[in-house]
Parts: sequence; C-alpha cells; structure tokens
Amino acid sequence: MDGRWLWKYSVWGAILAGVLGCRHQRSDPLAEMPNSSAPWPQQSAHSTGLRSLWGGNAPPTAIPVELAPAESNKPVSADTLVAIADVRLEAAFDSKTTPGSRDALLDLARKGYQKALEQEPKSKTALRGMARYYARVDEREKAIEMYKRCLKHHPQDAELGHEIAMVHARWKDYPGAIAWCQYTLKNIDPENRTVKKTLGFCHAMAGQWDEALATLCEIMPEAQARHNLAGLLDHLGYPEASKTQLQLALQADPNFEPARQFLAELEPNPAAQHQPIVTVGASQREP
Repeated sequence: MDGRWLWKYSVWGAILAGVLGCRHQRSDPLAEMPNSSAPWPQQSAHSTGLRSLWGGNAPPTAIPVELAPAESNKPVSADTLVAIADVRLEAAFDSKTTPGSRDALLDLARKGYQKALEQEPKSKTALRGMARYYARVDEREKAIEMYKRCLKHHPQDAELGHEIAMVHARWKDYPGAIAWCQYTLKNIDPENRTVKKTLGFCHAMAGQWDEALATLCEIMPEAQARHNLAGLLDHLGYPEASKTQLQLALQADPNFEPARQFLAELEPNPAAQHQPIVTVGASQREP
C-alpha cells in the first residue's frame, strides 16, 4: 500500500472531522477567546471560503424552493429557514451557477439566516449559518464576530470551537487556528482528540515542529506521529527532513510498516534505510 496515500488519509482526513466531547467548566471562558482583530494574512487564490458541498446537481436557479406549504399558515421555523439558506449558499458557489444568479442566491441566503435570527436570536444553527455565510464571502471580521456570538450562547460546544479553528486554518491563519484549538482544549474539552490533531497539524504548518510532535504524541504512538510529520514535510517540499522523520519513526518502532513503505518511496536504496541516524534534539525542525 502506498505510504503517501496512507499519510494523506491519516492526517488530512482526521483533522477535517469534528466531534463534541466531554465538558469542562470555567467561570468566564469567553474572557480568554482569541483576539481576531489583528490584520489578516495575505490570502492565496486557493484559500477562499469553505469547500462547496453542492456537487454536480442541476443549476440552483432551476430548483424551486418554497418556504412553507401554500395551504399552511404556520410560521416557518428558524431551522427550516436555515436549511433553505444553506441550500442557497451552496448553490451560489456551484460551478454551474452563473455569476448573475450567484449574487441573487447569496442575498437570499443572507436574508434567510437573518430572518431565522430574528425569530431565534440564540439559535446555534442560525448563528453558525450566518458565520459560515460571512466566511464564504470573505467577510472575516463579521464571520468571527458571529462565531463568537454563537459560542457565547453555547459555551460548551467543542465542535463549534474546532470549527472556528478550522476556518482560520482555511484562511492560512495558523497562529489564529492554534489559538482557537488551545482555547477549546483549555475551556471546553481538554481531551478532545480531534482538536488535538488539528492543533498538531497547525503547529506544523506554522513551522513549530517540536510542538507539533509533542501534541501528536499525546494521541498516537511516536512512530505514527513522526510518520504524519514526514508526510507533511514531503508535501511542503522538504524530502530530506521527511526521510529523517521516517527514520526516527522506524527507530521508535521498527515494525511500523507505513513508515517503512513511505521511506522506500523517498529512498529507493534499501541500505539507506538502515544507516545510522544522527539527530539533534527531540525532533527535526524545518530546514
């Protein structure tokens, strides 16, 4: 089995999952929320918003959406308004949607979230939907403001704290993502494994390799943690540092086959896999 394939699914797949774990009380957790008022980092062309889930369905303009059955006078619930707004938001970013239709769909989605909030100002689905809308249209300060408002009303929601961290990571604001992971672990769920995986990934993306290794080793064996770091180093274009991490992984566990397979791909010479390993400190830093 391909070593790089194993790495992609063990790292990238893991950090995109969200869970809600056990709860941990503090007297005033919102006082320790990360400050998002600092200037935003430069944004690449491939880092805008959250990925569309609309898929290849028919163009959204051809999909009739009714807020309620015509024969019913019952007010539409906030959750229903949010669900419809979610569909319109995804439709706006579908590749088959024309630019002219996109703006109209975005306006409809925004109004749907706002109407839901008028009905239920503390609704988690409405607040999070509004936050996701602002994130998608790259209004970052408004997005974080809505996320904080949502977390204020739902302070023990670890999944929400993790989502805020992931939004920062998608913006390539890794210090911000680290801060929100640490906030979630400290104030909501100290043992949340998904948040710890994301924290380790963001430490690595920020060039904090020792911190990344220490965090990953809290939730997985050292060999697996070093294998994950090796995959990220290879992805970032540091093959020699990746080899070193794979060698250290095999030193920690000579039977860890994914590291052996990965190293074989990077270094076809089998003899090189058994050469003495010279290291300085606990881990290999970025070259």
